[in-house]
Amino acid sequence: MGAVGLVLNGRGELLLQRLAGRDVWAVPGGLCELGEPPLEAMRREVREETGLEVGGAELLDLLTTGYRQLSNGDEAYFYTAVYLVTDWHGTPVPDGVEGVEVAFFGPDNLPLMRGQPGAWAAEWLRTRGPLPASARP
Repeated sequence: MGAVGLVLNGRGELLLQRLAGRDVWAVPGGLCELGEPPLEAMRREVREETGLEVGGAELLDLLTTGYRQLSNGDEAYFYTAVYLVTDWHGTPVPDGVEGVEVAFFGPDNLPLMRGQPGAWAAEWLRTRGPLPASARP
């Protein structure tokens, strides 16, 4: 299982990281460690990938992939918890390993984004409407 954080700033822009060696951007997140709850995995991944400390977060959706057969023969569906993060502290900086750049993007200037979480985040950002003032950091 994975978890991603849709980190928004006060203007409702989404924080993305440009992946090392690729011309594609991604929302911060990754896989849960064994026994780690998705919320804690998202907090850890956001901290590792952007340097931000996440306070509160709201579960927006649970994404699932189609059926997959892995190279070892195992069969699985993969799930990703998507969290909205408006309560965060710090200055975003890339980790220099997975990501080489971080930036906030509005719905009208989103770059090419990676994978199902990226596509979901882009659609959500374009259709959600303005962020309530009470939810802004």
